[in-house]
Order: sequence, then C-alpha cells, then structure tokens
Amino acid sequence: MESIDSLSSQQRHNFILKNFILSSKSNQHNHDIDVIREHHRFLWDENGISDDCSWEERLARRYYCKLFKEYCIADLTRYKENKVALRWRTKDEVVNGKGQFKCGSRKCEQQENLRTWEVNFAYREQGQHKNALVKIRLCPKHSEELNYTSRKREIKRLKKSKVPHGGLKTSSKEIQKNSTEIKEEIADSSSYLQNNTQGKELKDVTHGNEDKIWSRKPDIGLEQSSRESDFERYLEDLLL
Repeated sequence: MESIDSLSSQQRHNFILKNFILSSKSNQHNHDIDVIREHHRFLWDENGISDDCSWEERLARRYYCKLFKEYCIADLTRYKENKVALRWRTKDEVVNGKGQFKCGSRKCEQQENLRTWEVNFAYREQGQHKNALVKIRLCPKHSEELNYTSRKREIKRLKKSKVPHGGLKTSSKEIQKNSTEIKEEIADSSSYLQNNTQGKELKDVTHGNEDKIWSRKPDIGLEQSSRESDFERYLEDLLL
C-alpha cells in the first residue's frame, strides 16, 4: 500500500473502490460486501471478512464497510426549528464521496472548507429503536445551520509535522527528554558492568541470550497485532 501513500484522501478513496470493490473480480467474492448490497443496514459487523483475502483486499473491504456507518446525509431545511433529518448514505453516495468529500447537506455539492461534526443519529431498524454517533461533513454555510440552536462537537484531524525527508519532526523538548533517557540507560549499564567483575560469567550470560534470540520462534500474535495497527492507521487517515 506504500504506492498510494502520496495520494490525497479522495484519490485513495477512488483507488481503493475502483481496484478492490467495484471491479468484477472483487464482486465474485461472497463476503460482507455482498451482504451490504443485498441487505442495506446502518451498522455492520466487520469481523466477517475472510482471512484468505490479501492485505489490500481486507483493507479495502473494511474501509468500504466502515463508510456505511461513518457519515450521514442531512436535510437542514427546518434547522431554525431545531429539526434536522438524518439518513445514512446510499451505495452511489458512498462511491462518489457524497457526505465525505462533498457537503453532507442533501442538495449541496460544495467540496471546499468542509468541517466534520459529530451528531446523534436516532433511527428505527428491524422494529428496534437505535442510536449511533455519526459524522457529518458540512460546508461553512450548512455548519452554521447545524449549530443554529445547539453547538455540536467538531472533529478535527491532528496534523503531523514532517521533515523534508519524510520523517516525523521531533521537538527540542522531545529530543532533550530522549537524550536524558539514553544517558540514564548508559549509567545503569555502566553500574551493571562494574558490579559484575566476573568476566567469564558475563560472557556466558551474553552467549546464552544470543542463543535464545536465534532459537526463539516468531510471535505470530504480535505480527497480527501489528497488522491490525496498520489497518487502523490507514483507516484513520482515510476517514476524516
């Protein structure tokens, strides 16, 4: 997935859906994505994605599933009466980015200066009353209408500072803190060596640790945990 890191959020959205969701090859799989198309619901369980899918396919399908419960569309025509109608997005709206890259007000196509708000969506599904906190992306005009009677919680993405070579920029305070921690570790190591005067014993311990390192089996659980972290990192970056 490194090849798409340089793309914007909308470009990555289009790339993922085009190559992994809307392609005829992807449509042949009978997983959650097919169930969504046949039985559209607001909230979906993401755990049904098959393990035999590639990393890219799993990411694409999880992203697509999340889109159905991440953003909503609003009718703000009666906002002065504190009456805001909400609905979840259709498949076509998910694909073309309505409510995500375009204003979530029903008939607005504005794409600039969108702000993300968290709203409580009360709805009825299969005879049950349900509530869910969802995001709504609105242009400045419709953001004012949404907050006309009560202020909603705005969701903002934390910006990452980067150095020219692509690495994360570290503040002087962080550098000083890390330097202090390194010095403390060196001091602890020196103290340990001074207290262990038997060089042979220290050498044996070192060789023993090396043998354990090379004979140790890889921790599959940690690898899976790292993969899940990668999933969440990509999804957080895509979902504004």
